[in-house]
Amino acid sequence: MRSRLRRVVAAVPGARRTASWGRGVVADRRRRRRLAELAGLVASLRGRDDADVALLGPADPALVEAVRAASVRARVTVIDEEGGKRHVRMAALGPFDVVLDCDVPDERRRRFETAFFHLRPGAAYVVPDGARELGPQRGPLGELLDPAAGVPDGTRRERARTRQLREVVARHVTHRAVGDHLVLAHDVPDVLVKMREPEFNAYLQQADTPHRVLERIPAETPPAAPAGSEGPVPRRPPMQRPITRAALSLRSYRDVVVAPRQVLVSGRVLLPDTYRHNQWPVLVHTQLEELAPRFARRRVPLPADPPRLSGTYLHLDNEFRGHFGHLLTESLSRAWSWPEAVRIDPDVRVLVGSTSKRPRPLPYELELYEACGIPRDRIDVIDGPVRVERLISGSPMFSHPQFVHPRIAETWREVGDRLAAGAEDRAWPRRFFVSRRSDKRACRNGPEVEALFAERGFEVVYPEDYSLGEQVRLFRAAEAIAGYAGSGLFQIAFVTEPTRVIMIGADTYSPRNEYLMAAVHGHRIDAVICRSEGGGVQTSYSYDEEREGPYLRGLLDELP
Repeated sequence: MRSRLRRVVAAVPGARRTASWGRGVVADRRRRRRLAELAGLVASLRGRDDADVALLGPADPALVEAVRAASVRARVTVIDEEGGKRHVRMAALGPFDVVLDCDVPDERRRRFETAFFHLRPGAAYVVPDGARELGPQRGPLGELLDPAAGVPDGTRRERARTRQLREVVARHVTHRAVGDHLVLAHDVPDVLVKMREPEFNAYLQQADTPHRVLERIPAETPPAAPAGSEGPVPRRPPMQRPITRAALSLRSYRDVVVAPRQVLVSGRVLLPDTYRHNQWPVLVHTQLEELAPRFARRRVPLPADPPRLSGTYLHLDNEFRGHFGHLLTESLSRAWSWPEAVRIDPDVRVLVGSTSKRPRPLPYELELYEACGIPRDRIDVIDGPVRVERLISGSPMFSHPQFVHPRIAETWREVGDRLAAGAEDRAWPRRFFVSRRSDKRACRNGPEVEALFAERGFEVVYPEDYSLGEQVRLFRAAEAIAGYAGSGLFQIAFVTEPTRVIMIGADTYSPRNEYLMAAVHGHRIDAVICRSEGGGVQTSYSYDEEREGPYLRGLLDELP
C-alpha cells in the first residue's frame, strides 16, 4: 500500500515537495506534543509551585518555554556546563525539586552519577524517553538500576566504584516508567556535596555565601624527581612517576560546622579542607559514607544545633590526629597558614579534634606546634561537632602520592631549625637504621635485615627514644640513612642537604611520602621491595635474602 502511495505521489507534479512539507508538519506536531508532555510531567512532579527545576544539557528553547509556561512560579534553570563546572553550578543553585536530563543519551550514566544527588529527598530526576533503560535494550544507566546486573569490565577501582554505587542505588533509589520516560528519586535526607579546591573557589563566586578566599598561592613547577631506584622488582605503580602541581588557597569561613577527624561542613557542602588526599580521582574519608563519586554523607549525622565557638580559629586537625606520620605530613603541611591567620586576627586560636586513642594532644604534637610558632595555650580540642563563628584554613602544601608544593621547603627548614635548637649537642652516628617496634606493617625477619646493615656500619635506632629536636639532629648529621618504609623515615623532611636514603618495604606499600620529601631536598632514595603477606598498605612482609639480597648488597656497596 505504501509503495503504491509513493508511486502515486511521484506521478503528481510538485507532490514530492508537498509530501515533504506534510511530513515536516507531522514531525513538528509530534515534537510539540512531546515537549508539552514533558512540561506537564515536570509540573506534576515538582511538588510545590515555587520549585527549583534544572534542565541539563543544551535544552530545546521550545522545551524551556513549555516548562516555564506549565510551571509559572517555578525557577527554571538551563545548566549546559559539563563535568566539574556543571557540578559547581548545581551546588550553587541547588538542591533541586526536578532535574530533567535533556542531554545526549550516551552519557546518561555519567550524568546520573554527578547530578542525581543534587536533588532534594523525594524529588524527581526525569530521563526523557528513558523507559527503555528498564527493558532488554537497556543502557549503562539501566544496568546500574538492576541489582542483578554484573559488574562491567574496567580497572579494579572502577569495578569497586560500580559495586558501591549499585549498593547505594539499591538501598536509596526508586525508579518507575511514566509513559516513555524514566523517573527516579532518592530518600537520603543529609546528602553532602564534595568539591575539589579549584571547584570550591569557583563555587564561592557563584553561591550566596559569606565565605571568602583571602589569599592564593599559584602552582609552581614541582621539584624534580629524586635520584634512586626500586628493586629487585618495582612497586605497581612505581615510585618514580610524575609529581603534580597544586595551587594553594587561604580561605575564611563563617558559621561552619567542624567535627573531629577533619570534617568541615557548610550547609550541604563538604568544604575541600575535609580531604587530605585532595587530588585523588575520588575524594574519600573514613568518617563519610560514599553515595556517589561527588556525594557523601556522615556516618554519624551532625546534630541539628551543635555548640557554638565564638571568635576566630585556624583549622589544623587531621583525619588521624595524634599519629606522628599524619602530623608531619598533613597538619604540618598546613602550618604555613598560622602567620597569615595571626595577621588577620592576633587573637586567633588553633582548632583540633579528639580521637578515641588520643583524646588530647600528645607532648610531641605540642612541641611541633610550638616549632611552628603556635603557643600551647592557643590550641583548643573539640570532642564533637561545633559551629565556628570564623574559621581560617589553608590548603595543604603536601599530599601523597600526587603533589608537594616547593614552598614547603621553607616550613620544613624553619621548623627543623627550631626543633634542633632545643636539643643538646652530642656525637651522632654517621650511618643509622630506623627500626620499628610495631607489629603493623612489620618486617617478620627484621633482625636479619638489621644485622646486614650493622655489618656495614649502621647503628640501629628507634626514633621514639629521642625528642623531636634530637631526631632532627640525628637525621641531619647522617651521611646515609636507612630504615623501614613509613613514618620513622619522615624526619628526612627536615634534612636540608642531599642525603642517601635506603628504604625497606613491601610491594603493597603505596604511599610516596618519603619520595616527595626526597624530591624537595634532592635526597637519593633507593627502595628495596619485599613480597608482602597479602593486600593492603599495612600488610607485613619478609625480607628474602635470595630475592632481595643481591640488590640490597649492591646498594650498600655503593656507599663510601
